[in-house]
Amino acid sequence: MTPAPTCEHHSPQLLTGGEFMGGSVHFQGSRWVIHIYWQGKRHKIWRDYDSFQPFFTKKRALKYLGILQKQIEDHDFDPRYWKPDSIISVRKYAMAWLDEKEVDYRTWRDYKTDVTKYIIPYFKSADIRHLKARDLKNFMKWLKKKGLAPDTVTHKMSTLKTMLKDAYRDEDIKRVPPFPVLKRKTLTRPDSLTIEQQDQLINAIPERHRPIFELGMALGLRVGEVRAIQKDCLREGKVFIEGAFSDNRLKGTKTGLERSYELTEYEQEILSRARAHLGPFVFVRDDGKPYTNKNLNHIWQEASEKTGITIKLQNAMRHSLGCQMLDAGHDLDLVREQLGHTDIRTTKRYARRSDSTLTAARDGRRAKVIPMREEKWKL
Repeated sequence: MTPAPTCEHHSPQLLTGGEFMGGSVHFQGSRWVIHIYWQGKRHKIWRDYDSFQPFFTKKRALKYLGILQKQIEDHDFDPRYWKPDSIISVRKYAMAWLDEKEVDYRTWRDYKTDVTKYIIPYFKSADIRHLKARDLKNFMKWLKKKGLAPDTVTHKMSTLKTMLKDAYRDEDIKRVPPFPVLKRKTLTRPDSLTIEQQDQLINAIPERHRPIFELGMALGLRVGEVRAIQKDCLREGKVFIEGAFSDNRLKGTKTGLERSYELTEYEQEILSRARAHLGPFVFVRDDGKPYTNKNLNHIWQEASEKTGITIKLQNAMRHSLGCQMLDAGHDLDLVREQLGHTDIRTTKRYARRSDSTLTAARDGRRAKVIPMREEKWKL
């Protein structure tokens, strides 16, 4: 004879605002079910909050009834978190996050790669609301097993952390699970060139393409900034840096701030060799279109091979000027203004005095010491 269903009730309790907190557990089939009253409706909870496992014992069902009542009392109850048919999968959430994320194109492109090639293939349909620290540790181990470099693993984990922080901000998850300790990217000072080395490289570049490199070096511009200079940016004897290319998309400057430079005679001469063509941009290829990063890096690579001087184009254009200004005796804040840094700590990282300047300073210090003649010590 099948035993009659049993149930255990908890008396309703009036909460602030006229809402009742109550509930009961009922035995149905082979498991227990929680009935909870919330916002005028009775909800049936079949599985637990953590693992969506059924309530096979009354003791377990009563435990989670207490958790439910506490959530309602704290105004923290959401029935979606208790129902397996309302799972917010990592796959679904990550794609929606990509669609809504507002960052520059290059950053968004990196996020897309991390999401589509690593985060979704690993987590798949797992509920983003229930990710735990061990899930993140296992994801990091999985990335390492794929043979990714430590900095690359850190980058993928950082993308996941950014997504989960956004989910917490938007109240889609209740908390961001603890992340494993990430290896910090090693900060190294970039290489730089002397003015003589810059001239060697410029002379190895075909004359037709020299002006864009020359102006970039003269003003210490980012590659994307010098590519984006248009003719209407040249006015009143100045050049106004109003935008930059991110890959091949024209955007605002990296800091979001515009800046201007009063042109020297040398810089005006460079521009006079570059504007004899139709179109809005100052520096263009033979087809009249603006240079791409790929174009400039190809030209730069050929010049490097001819001269034997190897350095990244960004460092040659931008960081070299900061180092040269420091060597010339200019203070760090002036260098910061020239390079357009908003934080002087960035300037300290990218601009440094050359070894020869430091050696000369030490040598000059000793030169000011007047040696005492041995006779003066004799009485």
